[in-house]
Amino acid sequence: MKKVLVLGAGMVAGPLIRYMLDREYKLTVTSLVIEDANKLVGDNPNGSAMTLDLTDEPTLHKLVQDHDLVISLVPYAFHPMVARHCLDAGKNLVTASYVSEEMMALDAEAKEKGLIFLNEIGLDPGIDHMSAMRIIDDVHERGGKIHHFRSYCGGLPAPEAVDNPFGYKFSWAPRGVLMASRNGATYWNDNHVVKVEPERLFRDMRLLNVPGAGDYEAYPNRDSLMYKDIYKLGGEIRSLFRGTLRYVGWSDTLFNFVKLGMLDPELRESKGMTCADYMRVLLEAEPGADLRLVAAQRLGIAADCLPAWNLHWLGLFSDRPIGKDQISPMDLLGDIMLEKLSYKPGERDLVVLFHEFKAWFEKDNRYESLTSTLVDYGVPHGDSSMSRTVSLPAAIAARLILEGKIPQRGVLRPVHPEIYNPVLDELEELNIVCKDESMSL
Repeated sequence: MKKVLVLGAGMVAGPLIRYMLDREYKLTVTSLVIEDANKLVGDNPNGSAMTLDLTDEPTLHKLVQDHDLVISLVPYAFHPMVARHCLDAGKNLVTASYVSEEMMALDAEAKEKGLIFLNEIGLDPGIDHMSAMRIIDDVHERGGKIHHFRSYCGGLPAPEAVDNPFGYKFSWAPRGVLMASRNGATYWNDNHVVKVEPERLFRDMRLLNVPGAGDYEAYPNRDSLMYKDIYKLGGEIRSLFRGTLRYVGWSDTLFNFVKLGMLDPELRESKGMTCADYMRVLLEAEPGADLRLVAAQRLGIAADCLPAWNLHWLGLFSDRPIGKDQISPMDLLGDIMLEKLSYKPGERDLVVLFHEFKAWFEKDNRYESLTSTLVDYGVPHGDSSMSRTVSLPAAIAARLILEGKIPQRGVLRPVHPEIYNPVLDELEELNIVCKDESMSL
């Protein structure tokens, strides 16, 4: 019986753990909070739960040595450290996180040792790569060239669960959502580089209609330029854009939150403070001043505009005690948003993934428009769509590795047909379906 070590028992881990246990792998699931791991393992005799602090590297190393494969669902910053332990122990690794420079630096040694370090095998990144590469490789095999490619993805509440002015609820860690909102972005548009500074991220927004799913705001996601090479698009691509989807109103709110310093990660004194006390210091407001009005004046907007109203609605101008001696604006915002923007029992989330391509076929002297659309809803009182679409691709890939069905070695993304074809095919069996369409122009 193959033994698998799963690091992390958070919001997306459940479907992966059940998938592996249902296929009779022996699992050890670790978490800082043992109750979380115990809940996911249940009474399955092939599963065990244990507490693990990843800074306890001797214990981590022993665990890695004792298992055949490691699946890391912990925050991305820990992955390179976990990968180094896998190198030392000669074990394969699966993560759903972006490949960092530190991870990529391990590529040569992983290849030398014949190891697979498969990353970006979740939703975004993950299903987005695989569904895109299936179309790109098909176009290339048919003699075409991809001239324009735009990709969009978002995890959102289902429309009937939108009951707050943000149009958003958390299906993964709030800090991760807010940290991503601090990034700048770069993309390729009509053979020109477009660089978006972090403070302008939410101003580079466009409205997008996804057929069958509705209207959304789309803003750029990180560095799209690297995918010219990752997707084997070389000199043929003229536009390449990867974006994030949100309901209308999110971008203006987050843009103004950034302007106010609400996404600042630096700790500030908060001992004995209420939220209003903290915000009064942050806004440099006079005692007794109307904080909503002060915030609006600082932003140059009306006090009843959505960003100022959302600060009020969250309770950041209230007498709510903070209860910590120090906290950053970003963590204060994240803590309160998690309280106010959480899913209620039985509510569904929604994942929307949409690719649009324009391909040129010189032999036929024609363009072809191609799209790939994934619209997936969570299960009421069951798994969220986010947990399924993030963790099931990783679970399927882990099975493929354990069965020796992935020939590539080193630090990998799921852009190879030996990976994306079986993963996408099995996801369809699990009712996670990317609908592909094409038409000649």
